[in-house]
Amino acid sequence: MNDPLCVSIPETVTTAMAMDFGMPVTAYLLAAVDSPPILMGTVYGDTKGRFREGASIRTSRIQKSHFIEGYWLFQTIGGSTYVVVSWVPPGGNIYMNRIYH
Repeated sequence: MNDPLCVSIPETVTTAMAMDFGMPVTAYLLAAVDSPPILMGTVYGDTKGRFREGASIRTSRIQKSHFIEGYWLFQTIGGSTYVVVSWVPPGGNIYMNRIYH
């Protein structure tokens, strides 16, 4: 029986998780939206255990950003580091874990 709360991690995220970014990563974001001063997106691999896999989140205020090995990394004032695996396509909007155009 499939557990409806069990969300599989997309392959693009597992690929990013295998990367060494030279700094600890808190979580990975899919379908990220840049909404200064924060990011929104679907989260996977939260090492702090705050968010369930596939949940929509808003980060705390972004303090720094880095572009490493083809990925954007964002550090927050709360000390978290998020890797953006993908961005919402232009003209798209994230709502309830889905992308709407």
